[in-house]
Amino acid sequence: MKLHRNSLLAAAAIVLILYVVTLIVHLPPAWAAVVLTVVLLVLLAVVWKQPDEPRPVSAKTAPARPVVVPDPDPVFSGPPSRTVSDVRLPSASPDFQFSFSAVVQWSTVLSGSRHADLGAVAVDALLERARSLTSRQQVTEESLNQHRLAALLGEPALDEKGQVRAWATEVRLRLPDPDQKHLQHLAALHRREQTTLLERRMEQDKRAYLKDDVFSTPGSAAVWWLVNHPGEVETALGLLDTLSELSAAANDLPVRRTSPEELEHHRPTRAELAFSTAVDDLTETAADTGSNPSDESQQRPVPRRVGATNGEYREEFYNE
Repeated sequence: MKLHRNSLLAAAAIVLILYVVTLIVHLPPAWAAVVLTVVLLVLLAVVWKQPDEPRPVSAKTAPARPVVVPDPDPVFSGPPSRTVSDVRLPSASPDFQFSFSAVVQWSTVLSGSRHADLGAVAVDALLERARSLTSRQQVTEESLNQHRLAALLGEPALDEKGQVRAWATEVRLRLPDPDQKHLQHLAALHRREQTTLLERRMEQDKRAYLKDDVFSTPGSAAVWWLVNHPGEVETALGLLDTLSELSAAANDLPVRRTSPEELEHHRPTRAELAFSTAVDDLTETAADTGSNPSDESQQRPVPRRVGATNGEYREEFYNE
């Protein structure tokens, strides 16, 4: 058992005090030795029975695991690239040009002598490919042209001398804003022209139909009017003169215009028609019986209706 330093010092102090006390009390040396021995034994017994101070339990630390440092991600260096922007390329229309932009990438092929600027070689080769493609594309198909160009230029291809294999990414093909506005204006004019031509053709067809079919003759004009106004026969009879004039005008024929007073003067009344019929009957009867009519009756004028051209009628008077 381990004796603590403090306990030994305390025991030594007690023994010293007892020794001083024995000297003061004038005890005999034998008794003083006995007292000191007893005290020392008692102190040793007390100190021996004292429990040891608890020692701090040190936690057993597990052996440190080796720290595994992950390997850094490999850094892939991509192929060299160069950006081109707003390069004018021809289109199928000589009046318009495309604006071309892309990122040109390339890889070296030859290991021997090389060009001083392989990037310029790659850009020139790619622009030449783009030029051959856009020269056959229509400006009205801008979005379709861009997708097709991106698909074709994305495939690596060698230049003429076989120094680099170049391709393109982030391809963009568009029309400049002034050209786009001009194209929209031309499209609007073209639509207006098509509308005008169509309206003119419809008008020409209608005119040909009226001239060559409807008003080719007064009879066809009357039939056309009756088809559009079924059942109005009496009205059609009243329009015969008008339809005849329209037919003559449509075929560039002279039109004989008659005033209403003249038409009314030449138109026989029902009484005149009845009188003319009665006179005809009497004449036929006299001719059958062999009798001679009087001079007055022979010289009486009798109106007759004589057909005239263009559906008009005129009256002639002659003596029976």
